Amino acid sequence: MTVPDTVAPPPPSKPVNEVIAGATARAASQATIHPLDTLKVRMQTSVKGAKHVKGIGKNLPTLSRCAKGVSTLYKGVLSAATGAGIAIGAYFAFYSVAKNVMTRRTHLSPGAVAFVSGGAAALGSSVVKVPLAVCIRSVQAGVYPNALVAAGSIVKAAGVRGLFTGYLPTMLEDVPDMAVKFAAYETLRSVHQKIITGRQPNTQEDFVMGAISGALAAACSTPLDVIKTNMMCTAASRPSMLSVATKVMRTRGVAGFFHGVGPRALSNGMNSAVFFCFLETFRAVIQKHMKSAAEA
Repeated sequence: MTVPDTVAPPPPSKPVNEVIAGATARAASQATIHPLDTLKVRMQTSVKGAKHVKGIGKNLPTLSRCAKGVSTLYKGVLSAATGAGIAIGAYFAFYSVAKNVMTRRTHLSPGAVAFVSGGAAALGSSVVKVPLAVCIRSVQAGVYPNALVAAGSIVKAAGVRGLFTGYLPTMLEDVPDMAVKFAAYETLRSVHQKIITGRQPNTQEDFVMGAISGALAAACSTPLDVIKTNMMCTAASRPSMLSVATKVMRTRGVAGFFHGVGPRALSNGMNSAVFFCFLETFRAVIQKHMKSAAEA
């Protein structure tokens, strides 16, 4: 009896390949969704002097006038794309190692492996991600003109520790966020392979699975993101989680912790969709190149 052919899962990738593919994909996806991310930051923050909006639809005209055009939504895009690439590169350095070790030494499902690996990688890469995010978000909020000025001003006012403002809420947000995102994505791909045998997911399917994974993770972690964003945008004053949370509650109530949930879910959903599409494409290109080099 002939056993029907199925598509075998791809072999574990080398960490360096994952870092290159992940960093390139993240930089490209961040540049794509940067305007939405900027809008989300301006909706969440209540920093004096920052450009603040209350909603997407009715405030886009106001934002356009106050910020001298929609083009300002791209403010800091180069720094954001570069920083995102560096941060996710560090993330994948941890993620790929953890995933390969767990795949080889445990019998956990792909989703469970991705969940644990994603959480561990978020924790490990935070030392790189948080300082970059502090500078970039301050630029997006209109507090500083560029990332270099932001870094210099924050260090001058609050010392190096100022660059790690929001570290705790970042960890409380990123560990479950990245764990849920990668677990959901790997689970969806696993289910896809069981339902549709004979081929790997195409670009459109990767896009949909990535969008669902990113939006789900983003919606769940919005309250912590609100606290983190406000902390990062006032880094020079050394805010605490409690003081920021108290201010949000006092000025906006419970609903304030969910400000920006729409654009955040949309932004992260699109970001994840584009990111995972780029990631799978770059993974395939790198694997093809490595295979050709080995056969040569």
